[in-house]
Amino acid sequence: MGIRDKVEQLCSRLHDEPQYATQGAVLFVDLEKRQTLRKYLPLEVLRTYLGGRGANMYLLYNLLQDERKALDPEVPLIFGAGTLTGDMPAATRGNFTSRSPESDAILDTNGGDYFPSFVKRHGYDHIVLYGLAPQWTLLRIAHDEVEFHDATPYLGLNNLELPGAIERDFDCTERKDMALARITTAGENLALCSGIMGGIKAIWARGGGGAKMGSLRLKAIMVHGKPDEAPKVAELKAHNKVIGKKITSTSVIKNALKQVGTPFLYKPSRVLGALGTLNNQKTAWHETLDADNFDPYRPGMDGCFKCPVHCRNLNDMTPEGKGGWGSAALKGLKGNASYDKAQADIEHGKQRTYNGIKGDGKFDQYDKGDGPEYVTVGKFGPMIGLKEPEHILRLNNILNDLGLDSSSTGSAIAWAMELWQRGIIDASHTGGLDLSWGNYETVEKLLFMTAKREGFGDTIADSARAVERGKYPAEALDYRMAVKGLFQSDPHDARILKAFALGLSVATRGMDHLRNRVTLEINARINDDAAFKTELYGGTVAAEPNRYEGKEFAVRRCENTFAVGDSVGMCRFNTKLFNSPTTPDCGDFATQVSTATELEFTGEQLNEIGRNITGLERLLNFRFGLRAKDDTLPKRWFEEEIQVGPFTGEKVDRKEFEAMKARFYEVTGLNAEGVPKAEWHERLATTTTGFAVRVELPNVLPGAPEKTVVIDEPVANVVALRDALARRLPEAREALNDHSWNIAVNGHMVLSGERNAMLHHGDRVAFVPIIAGG
Repeated sequence: MGIRDKVEQLCSRLHDEPQYATQGAVLFVDLEKRQTLRKYLPLEVLRTYLGGRGANMYLLYNLLQDERKALDPEVPLIFGAGTLTGDMPAATRGNFTSRSPESDAILDTNGGDYFPSFVKRHGYDHIVLYGLAPQWTLLRIAHDEVEFHDATPYLGLNNLELPGAIERDFDCTERKDMALARITTAGENLALCSGIMGGIKAIWARGGGGAKMGSLRLKAIMVHGKPDEAPKVAELKAHNKVIGKKITSTSVIKNALKQVGTPFLYKPSRVLGALGTLNNQKTAWHETLDADNFDPYRPGMDGCFKCPVHCRNLNDMTPEGKGGWGSAALKGLKGNASYDKAQADIEHGKQRTYNGIKGDGKFDQYDKGDGPEYVTVGKFGPMIGLKEPEHILRLNNILNDLGLDSSSTGSAIAWAMELWQRGIIDASHTGGLDLSWGNYETVEKLLFMTAKREGFGDTIADSARAVERGKYPAEALDYRMAVKGLFQSDPHDARILKAFALGLSVATRGMDHLRNRVTLEINARINDDAAFKTELYGGTVAAEPNRYEGKEFAVRRCENTFAVGDSVGMCRFNTKLFNSPTTPDCGDFATQVSTATELEFTGEQLNEIGRNITGLERLLNFRFGLRAKDDTLPKRWFEEEIQVGPFTGEKVDRKEFEAMKARFYEVTGLNAEGVPKAEWHERLATTTTGFAVRVELPNVLPGAPEKTVVIDEPVANVVALRDALARRLPEAREALNDHSWNIAVNGHMVLSGERNAMLHHGDRVAFVPIIAGG
C-alpha cells in the first residue's frame, strides 16, 4: 500500500466540514502530482490528542509505511499548528513531524515566529506533504488558493537571501503579508543536521527536517496574504489577559528572558558545574560567556507573532551597532545562581572590542544578526572549546544563514574534535583541517563545508550517523553524546541532575531537553519546600538534584505538560515547569481550548491528553525498532565522574538509573519495553486507526513482555494478522512461526481456513499450544 492509498484510506474516516468551532482543515498536498485535498479531523482526535504535535502524530501513525526510509518521498512531512496558535499570548508555535533521517526515532520539531500563526489564520490546522516534486517547488498557500511554483531560481540561496528574493517576486513582505518556511543549501544537499527556517533565526531544528523537506524537492512553503482576525478574539480576551499577566509578571521572564534572552541559563549551569564541555569530557568552562558579556553587542530584542515576551536577543558587532540592551538585568537575581548566590552580584563589565573577525576592521553580513540562544552558546562555546562572545555571535549568525541545527552541528563537531584528540581520526580524514579544541577558523570553515557536503563537511553533515555511513570506525560510538541516534539538544551535563538524565533518556525524539526537562531541579527554593515540590509534580520528589527518588514523577508531569503545550501552540519558555512554577499550565490551556472549540475541557483532561501524545509517539518509535534498551544515556555518564563544582564525583549509577526508569514506565502506564500497556494501547488505537485486535500469547516473547500484543492496523483475517505480528515483532518472528500453536478467535478455535477467519475491531485472538497425546 503506497502513500496515496494510505491517504485515501485515512480520508475515508475524515470529514468534509469542520467538527467544532475554530477548526481548520487538513491540507493534503501531493507534490508529485500537484494535487491537493482538504479534510477535517474527527472530534475524537481533538479529545485524545488536541492539535499541533498531538494531531500530527495521529496523521503520521496512519500514513506511515514502516518499511520506508525517512528520506523516501512516500514518507510524509506534516506541519501542524496548535489548537490555540495565534489566539493566545505566546502561543505562536507549530510542529513539523515525520520519520527522522537524522535519528532512529520520530522527527518532531517545534518552532514559532510567524509561519504557524499565518497557517492557522489562513484556515489550516495541518499540511500533509508527500511525493517527489517533478522539479524544485515553492508551495504558495493563500486562503483557498494553493499553487505550485517553480523554485529553480531560488536554488542555492540561503536564509538571508531567500526571503528577499521571494518578497521581490511576489510583491510582499515577510511578517506583514507573508510567512515563509524554507530550507537552505544544507537542506537541498540533505545534510542531516539541517533544519527548516521560519525567520532570520527561527528554526525547526531537531531531527533533520531540512533534509526531509529537501527529499521532497520542496524549497519553501509560502503563506501569502495578511492573516485573518482570530475568530474568537472577543471570547478569548478575558482569560488571555490572565495568561498574559502570568507570563509577563513571572520573574524569570520579566527580569531575564525579556532582557537578555535564554543565554541567562549559562551562569546557573556554570556555577553548578553542569556545563557540557569538550564533548562532555569536562563540566566547567569560562565565565566569559555569562549573559552580561554579550550586553555590548545587544541592541534590543525581537519576538514571535504577537508574543508579549520578545525573548530573542539581537546582536550587532558592526561599528554602527548599538549595544547595551539588558545591561545589568541579571545583577542581584539570586535564582540565576542558586548554588552560589554571590555570583548574582558579579558584573563583568565587558567592553566592545570586536574589529572584524580577523581584527582588520573588515565586517560582513555575519557580524550582525538574531540570537544566540543558550543552546548555541553552549554547543559552540564550552562544547568545542571556544570562550569569546564575539566568536559565538558570529558562528550563530552563520548557522542562521546556513539553516543548521546548532545542537546537532555543534555536537557533531565536538565529537569529531574528541576523535581527533584521541587519534581515532587525523588530517587524512579531515582533508587537512586541524580539529584541535577551540580552533575558531576551522569551525567557521567547516560550517560552510557542511551545508555544501564538501570535504570533511560531508562527515559532519551525516551528524550522529557518521559511523553507520562509514565515515568513522565503530569505536567512535563510545564518544558519541547521543540517545536514539540524536545528539543531546542542550548544553547541560546531566550526571548531577538525575531528573534531567532520566528525561534525556526517555524523550521520544531522542536526547532532547525540550520534551521533558525538569528545569526547576536547579531551583534551590523549590527543592527546599518539600510540600510545594510534591504538589508541583504530583508525587514525592527528592530535594537533592543528584538523588534518584521520585524523579519519575517530575519527568512524567513535565512530559505531559510540554506535550500539551506543543499541541495548543504554546512556547515552552512560557509554559509551567520549564522555567517557572507560575507560568500558564494545563488549566489555563483548558479554559482557552474550551472557549475556542465550544467544548468542555479540564486541566486534568489535558494532562491525560499529554500522556496520550507521548504514548502514541512511543508506539511510533516501537514501529521504528526502538525498545526499552534505547531509553538510555551515553556511556560516559555511567562510567566517568565529574571533577568540579559542588557535586564533584557524581556520575549516573546504572542500577539506580534502571530502577528509576522502571518506575517511570510504571507511573506512565508503559510495559517493560517502554510502550503503552495493552488496555491503554487499545484505547489509543480506537481513536487513531479505528481498529484494535488483542492477541494473547502463551508465553513472553521478545518485544512482548505482557504476553499480549495489540494489532492496530486493519487486518481482514488471521493470515493478515500473522503477517502484521511478524512486522511489529520482528525479533519474535521465529517463535510466532511455531507450528505447534493454534489460533482461537473470540474463544473459537480456527483449525483450518485461516484466510476465511475474518477479524473485526474489538476481536480477541489467542495463540494456543496444541495438546496432543499418543
